[in-house]
Amino acid sequence: MGKGNIIASLDLGTSKTCCMVGEITRSGDIDILGYGICESSGIKKGVVVNIDLAAQSIAKAVEIAEQMSNTNLSHVAVGISGDNISLVNNRGVVAIPKNESEITPQDVERVLQAAKIMAIPLEREIIDIIPREFIVDGYDGIKDPVGMAGSRLEVSACIVLGLLTSIQNIVKCVQRAGLSVESMILRPLAAAEMLVSEDEMDMGVVLIDVGAGTTEISVFQDGCIAAYDMIPIGGDLITNDIAIGLRLPYSYAEEIKCKYGCALMSMASENKDIEVYSLGESSSKKISQKELTAIIEPRVQEIISYIAKSIKEFGLKSIPPAGIVFTGGGLIHIDGALEMAKQLLGIPVRAGVTSSYGKDQTFTIALGLLNYLIKHRIFDANTFAKEKQPGYSILERIRKFFREYF
Repeated sequence: MGKGNIIASLDLGTSKTCCMVGEITRSGDIDILGYGICESSGIKKGVVVNIDLAAQSIAKAVEIAEQMSNTNLSHVAVGISGDNISLVNNRGVVAIPKNESEITPQDVERVLQAAKIMAIPLEREIIDIIPREFIVDGYDGIKDPVGMAGSRLEVSACIVLGLLTSIQNIVKCVQRAGLSVESMILRPLAAAEMLVSEDEMDMGVVLIDVGAGTTEISVFQDGCIAAYDMIPIGGDLITNDIAIGLRLPYSYAEEIKCKYGCALMSMASENKDIEVYSLGESSSKKISQKELTAIIEPRVQEIISYIAKSIKEFGLKSIPPAGIVFTGGGLIHIDGALEMAKQLLGIPVRAGVTSSYGKDQTFTIALGLLNYLIKHRIFDANTFAKEKQPGYSILERIRKFFREYF
């Protein structure tokens, strides 16, 4: 397989930056060639706060991924999130030329472009457009109109908008790391690729990604994202409380949380001793798991209460039948956290896991971005790698139009 079949993704988190490199196979699947991961700097709560530091983290993660995959990247697809993201519904309509016997991919491209024509505040920019359904000559509910006969093509679409300055800062970070942004994809769309089934998306499901510094709440209905919110709190809140309450270095507090953390006093053990080394102390001391849980439980309750408030503000007509899927490293590794969520939210809850990595959430977004590129987008894979070699390209089998969503 030549370098022209290489694609790459970049996940910029509060705690970790991850780059993943994949190769498109002859069957259209993805072979993971390598990945790079490092601690994030310059990014807090989904926002770039220091371009130089963020660029250094990106460059380091990319360098590791390039070495592992033996590639030389030039472009990446970037996952984007933030409390400035908004979703707007809009419609587009085009006439099908009389000399065309059927709707073509170019017609789909035209109608999606038509859906972008809308009044947008100067400080915002369109990140993506996601078709909910196509309508051909008044007949709705069509997923893929290509090949159908018709004289009028409409689309009902979800437009993803972002704050222009936030987008520009991400682009600057990537460019300063020596790369270009091939595309930007809303992070929950990437996560859904890995964690949510098509049936769940059709029925209605809430996807909650609790990271280190942020929590993203997304609702999917009728196969498409319907609502999105991000709140600026995450697992770091819990770690900070442990560090302060037990006078521990932050990294050690994180280790204690992941290894012994419990969110419900009813599940914590009085007899399980945890040896800790507090700052300024020459010797260790032992605490029970219940003492640790007394610190963790209130913060988990607080995070879930914010999630409940966000879901309520969406104004959903009914509880999503498929319930809630939790992902992210900020919460699901804590024993009892999902049980508490089920109690407080009153909705069926499960942990989102991938077949490749199980409950390890480190690579979920980066891998989901690659899958999203293949499944939903048309792109030139030749742009991702600087050194190109001849080889079979999946593009020979993919329809050449603006998007292929269904």
